[in-house]
Amino acid sequence: MKKKLAIVVSALALVVVMLVGLCACGSAWGKIKSAYEKAGYHEVELTDALKKAFGVKDEDVREADATVHFLTTAQLSEDPTLSELAGLVTAKYAIVWEYTNVDELQKHYKEDLSESEKEKFDELWAEYQKSDVVNENCVLIIGDLSIFKGTK
Repeated sequence: MKKKLAIVVSALALVVVMLVGLCACGSAWGKIKSAYEKAGYHEVELTDALKKAFGVKDEDVREADATVHFLTTAQLSEDPTLSELAGLVTAKYAIVWEYTNVDELQKHYKEDLSESEKEKFDELWAEYQKSDVVNENCVLIIGDLSIFKGTK
């Protein structure tokens, strides 16, 4: 009887450890999006017109293997007109790159380093992770830093 109880307790402990591990590997995007929504932003599809307006290149996104999220306080249609895009001048907006996980962000970050910087990678990575524009697997490219920092 004691043996069966020990097996059941061990199995339950293993399940709990696995669930905690899976939760830890999640994305910071959910809490970032929620914080921006509370501040009056909403996410819109990053159309070709918006990519052009903000200098987001498809090849950069493919290389980074990241999802680009565009949040704004402006009201934009699915295919924004020139006057709607001009409205972004007075609107608030944010662009957040979400990597699949922290390892993918680290891999992308490391690719852009020189050989001498790669030798100091661990030190540089620690500083990068501490920076205000990085939250786990997400990087703020443009936007309200105080909202983004509040999600760390």
